[in-house]
Amino acid sequence: MTIIEVFKTRPLSQQLALAASGCALFATLALVLLAAQSSRYTQSALLDDYGQAVVDQLASKLATELAVGDRLGVASELTSLVSQPSIAMARARDVEGVDIALVGSALDGQRQFMAVITIAGDRAGTAHISLNTQHLDGVQRQFLIGLSGLAVLLSVAVYWVTQTLARRLARNISAVTAELAVVTGDVPESTNELEALRQRVADLPLDLLKSQVASASTEDHYVETAILFIHFRSLPGYVDTVDQQRLQRYVAHIHRLIYGAAGFYGGQLEASRQFGVSVYFSGKHKIGSPALCAASCAWLIQNAAPDLGAMLRLSVSLGLAIGGSELGRGDGRDLYPGLYTQAAIDELQELARKPIEGIVVSDFVAEDIDLMTRMGVEHSDSASLLGDMSDGQRDLLERQLRILLKALIDSNDDESDDEHQLD
Repeated sequence: MTIIEVFKTRPLSQQLALAASGCALFATLALVLLAAQSSRYTQSALLDDYGQAVVDQLASKLATELAVGDRLGVASELTSLVSQPSIAMARARDVEGVDIALVGSALDGQRQFMAVITIAGDRAGTAHISLNTQHLDGVQRQFLIGLSGLAVLLSVAVYWVTQTLARRLARNISAVTAELAVVTGDVPESTNELEALRQRVADLPLDLLKSQVASASTEDHYVETAILFIHFRSLPGYVDTVDQQRLQRYVAHIHRLIYGAAGFYGGQLEASRQFGVSVYFSGKHKIGSPALCAASCAWLIQNAAPDLGAMLRLSVSLGLAIGGSELGRGDGRDLYPGLYTQAAIDELQELARKPIEGIVVSDFVAEDIDLMTRMGVEHSDSASLLGDMSDGQRDLLERQLRILLKALIDSNDDESDDEHQLD
């Protein structure tokens, strides 16, 4: 595994921190290199001026000593000059290049300077010096080491700060991933938060979970339609016993339940009878036929109703019946389909009112291939009921049920907060 592959698997906080600290280290080291070059250039210019000035002064003094032929004086001048820490070697030569006096020794790499010794305008020899730059080079190295250490400390500080801030972002991403885990189930997660979120989203049945928007064309109502009729069994008993505000809240939550379940399959709601709601399913859907969509919606409503009742502290008893019609619900531009389906709704209302535990299936949709294959129908003398589901269909519906219940709980929490604020 390459370094890049290992880097991609690390947590998001470490990735951002390493990237930021690496960029900071690169930038600061570049500045250190620039500062070192500038310092070296300045130091070199100063040493050149200093060395040339010293050797010119030495040549002037040696001219005086050579004019009187005092070789001891020449040696004394050289010795006095070399006694300075910055001078490593001093030398005097005659016009033929023969050493007159030599004090000290020149090392490789040290700067050397030369000046002509003149007496009465005539050349009498040359003066040479070599500067001792070891101390200055050591100071330069310490300067570079100090700046480099400061750059490393700065990059470490950037790493710590970036990692602290990135962890907050990573926690938010992990929270979203955990919420999606309720839908997708337990799957192996990457240590990188973004990769884990991508895996969760990839496992979502997005095509099936998004609701389908029906066309507004009148021709859409002239197709075979499955109808889910929902009878509110508990509502008549609460009309005269529960106050108006609580009754409205009760009906509103049941409405959210039906609306949310129907939204998975493009169902259209209509309050078609007293204490009764019709949900229409027509057209093509990725899950299957309209009858299968109606049955899936009915299963979600039936299984979410007990939890909704516990949340409201009121009974949510619903009678569910599935049927169909050769036409759809109709609309304001074409009343005929709606009038035609009234007989089917009357039949479903009677089926939903029966004291039967289960989802009643009418003969119109009982032989639907998708319904029989994915969910099944159990026939008895009293009624035909929705049967056992296939494993794939059950997994899908259970995921949708968790989403639906979470939406209902969140909406109830929001209403409770609003009520507390009003109080």
